[in-house]
Amino acid sequence: MKTSKLLIKKRHYISYMYFLKTLILFFIVCFSINAQDFEDEWALTNAMDNKFTTNVVKVITLEQAIQLTLENDKTIKEAEYDLEIANVQKDRAFSELLMPSLSIGGSFNYTDSREINDGLNSSSDLWSAQADLSKVIFNGLRNWNADKRQAINFSMFKEIYDEVLKDAVINTKLDFYNALFSRETFIVFEKSQLALSNRMVFTYIQYRNGIVSEYEYLNAKVQFENTKPRLVQLSNQYNTIKVELMRSIGLEDEPINVVLNGDLYSATNIIIPSIVYDELLDIIMENNIDLRNLEDNIQMLEYNKKIAQAYFWPTVSAFAGANISLNDNINYSGAFPNTTSSMSREWEPGFNVGVTLSYSLDSLLPFSSSAKIAEESELIFEKTKISYDKLRDAIEVISRDLIATSRSQSLMLLSQAENATTAEYAYQQAQRQYLGGTISQVEVNDAEVTYLNAQISYIQSIFDYYSSTLQIMKLLGSKGDF
Repeated sequence: MKTSKLLIKKRHYISYMYFLKTLILFFIVCFSINAQDFEDEWALTNAMDNKFTTNVVKVITLEQAIQLTLENDKTIKEAEYDLEIANVQKDRAFSELLMPSLSIGGSFNYTDSREINDGLNSSSDLWSAQADLSKVIFNGLRNWNADKRQAINFSMFKEIYDEVLKDAVINTKLDFYNALFSRETFIVFEKSQLALSNRMVFTYIQYRNGIVSEYEYLNAKVQFENTKPRLVQLSNQYNTIKVELMRSIGLEDEPINVVLNGDLYSATNIIIPSIVYDELLDIIMENNIDLRNLEDNIQMLEYNKKIAQAYFWPTVSAFAGANISLNDNINYSGAFPNTTSSMSREWEPGFNVGVTLSYSLDSLLPFSSSAKIAEESELIFEKTKISYDKLRDAIEVISRDLIATSRSQSLMLLSQAENATTAEYAYQQAQRQYLGGTISQVEVNDAEVTYLNAQISYIQSIFDYYSSTLQIMKLLGSKGDF
């Protein structure tokens, strides 16, 4: 009995010493092997939101980023100028359609004085002034069609401007959430690296105690070492994305440290409206900016064709003019043969009105430049219609793929969310079993790594879903709130 108690005490003492030895060895290995690694991780973590060396910190939300983009984006400014230019061109065409041509002029001429009658000399200075008004009444509706063409052109650039605004908002949202995605991926991957580091340490302890082979320890070490370049890559990727975001919102030259304030998981709140597939495809095709622009171009080409064919018709113009000139007048007095003459200068007004009719005879020749211009316009018009059908077919294929991708990303998001939840539950169960003494710390670390990898996949699926769905919402136009 006494011997049995001594044996039990001896076993407890051996177990205690083994535990103490393991604990001491664990701390030694943690300090000696991973001290530099943890220092590097700390440096990377602190570098994530410190691209610029400055004490000035600016927190930016998604709404603020969008507002800054609308104020500073250079593409938007270019589109604004394009719209203003199109508006000026439209006004010019309208002016050519309705406004007459008005011109005024004056002349002064100095010549040698000459005798004109009985010793009377003409004046050396001659003065005159005139005003002319002209207007094309009919030219084959050339100005009418030009006005209609420029109105369509203005409408097209208005649609392009609206599309540029939408693209700017969408790109800002994508860049913002892409930065959040990169940051969140870095954080989770850093936790995964720490879990692999702990796994390597415990495997090393088990290897030193003869529990596992050297191969298992080296395999754990390789897995840990492989995470180092990936962590640096994720850090650089985040900083690059953030710099691109700052450039798009106009803060690239500001000596500040921008911190993004947003929740990546809020991206799952965007949902495509419940619309039948065929109706959804029709709406997307209808709102496609490339198709709409080509439709506008076809209409403008139709008017170009009419303008080119105006050479078949004569041109009718009306004109009116008024003038005034300072003339020399000879005045006679007395009866013949005792007539005397004198000269005076008076301003004399005058006017003229008329209509002109002109017709270009080369329009009768099929090989004239006017005929060839009309023929060229017709060919370009027919070619553009074929290009429109070709583009519509290509966009329909792309749109179908976009809808399918968005719906598959939705299913993938649900799958990855469920997978992440299951992995988290498995990790929690592993922790409970470890506390109960049924599994080792290495198995807990494996469960943690599996959970963190599932979390990274879930984060990736969130961004993929948000990106594809946002494109669908943009194409839905008024049917979708993007």
